[in-house]
Amino acid sequence: MDKKITIAIVAVAVVVIAVAACFAAGVFDNNKKSGPGSLGGNTIDEDHFPDSDSRLWVYGNANEDDKIDSSDLTYIQNIIDKTKTATTLADANADGRVDADDIAYAQSIIDEDEIDVYYIDNYFKVAEVSWPVNSIAIGYCSGAYLADLAGVCDKVDMIDETITSYWTEINSNFSKAASFGSTGSPDYEAMMNNKIDVYVVGYCDANADVISPGKLNPAGIDVMFITTCDNDGVDYPNEYIDRSTFMFGFLLQGDMDKMYDYLEWHDDVLDTLIKAGETIADDDKAAFMMARSSPFYSTSTISITGKDNTNNIHAEWVGVDAVGQHSSYLPSNYNKLTAEQILTVILESANDNVIYYMDNEHDGLRHQYNLDDCIAADKKMLESSDVEIHYLGMAREAGNSPLYVIELTFYQNVMYPGLTDLDYTELFDYYFSHFTSEDYSSLIDIDDYFKDYGTA
Repeated sequence: MDKKITIAIVAVAVVVIAVAACFAAGVFDNNKKSGPGSLGGNTIDEDHFPDSDSRLWVYGNANEDDKIDSSDLTYIQNIIDKTKTATTLADANADGRVDADDIAYAQSIIDEDEIDVYYIDNYFKVAEVSWPVNSIAIGYCSGAYLADLAGVCDKVDMIDETITSYWTEINSNFSKAASFGSTGSPDYEAMMNNKIDVYVVGYCDANADVISPGKLNPAGIDVMFITTCDNDGVDYPNEYIDRSTFMFGFLLQGDMDKMYDYLEWHDDVLDTLIKAGETIADDDKAAFMMARSSPFYSTSTISITGKDNTNNIHAEWVGVDAVGQHSSYLPSNYNKLTAEQILTVILESANDNVIYYMDNEHDGLRHQYNLDDCIAADKKMLESSDVEIHYLGMAREAGNSPLYVIELTFYQNVMYPGLTDLDYTELFDYYFSHFTSEDYSSLIDIDDYFKDYGTA
């Protein structure tokens, strides 16, 4: 056979193998053209996730730390020189290969040029946001607290009906913003008329999220599926709140100095809690279950959190035995149980005849349901239990926001007194004095967010 033909056949074979491998990895989509952003819309499978310790799943973060800087340019060059192994995020322009173009693209991200920035969202899909970001629509408590922390409240031109009703006190700009309805049924026409740049959903919604990009992308509006809130009908645990928080600030071009300060504080608190939790023997772990409704207003069944609920996952990180992670009565994120069924779960799950029963309600700044009223009704519903029930109250927005590390400190403070030197009340004060965009501390009462009601 002619030598040139042989070389050509070998070359084609190598390309075919490489492309086949990329298809198998979920990297390429044969319905898309090559070039920057050609990976957009592809789902990244778990085997090709970026480093789990990274909080910045943004293409261009080649060394997969928490920054995109000159070290990433060097890392990309090292990949090209074959002295470093390619990473998922080294492909800065998301075209399916790592080459010199990615060095230039990453430099443009560093320079904050007018550019499309690619990232992996909460659906593990490759998405994009066009810089500069000047105007956003945002929803729910998760969005309100994130915008506040990230320093992007001045870009919030539209809010959903829950922020309008409950959280305008967080920033004065919220009260000036137009409404786009609800996260479950947003007013797309209003968003287009207001010419926003990015729609940030309040929580991932199985119905609306399928529709939103098709409605808004043709009008030049990016849709961002990055939230710190439990999902509605979406079968993905939302456990990495720190990643969502940090990516939110970066992608919306927020106050990154404050974001790094938050991340340092967050990491110090969480590392301390996790290390302390690891010292607790399995037999000594406190049994814990969480309700998301109360007989104070729910007359038939009660919502109890179950398998892979965000709060349950986080509780187990810090040494708590979250009943919802293993009870056969609680197979889903949210489960509707009768009082009799709840009593059965309590009896089966208590440790040393004690269980911690938390009512996770819409109190906090929302003030929809008072924790005191809800806990009083819980006690009456469960008064026939032979198990000693230790009652806790928490505002739902505390676990669906950057405040979640305070939630975990609250668990340890109540269930394992003296385990660490951390105090949830001090952390609460620290957060609201260091990370808010405006001073609304006079509106904040910690008893509306976290409260220990004891066993009486």
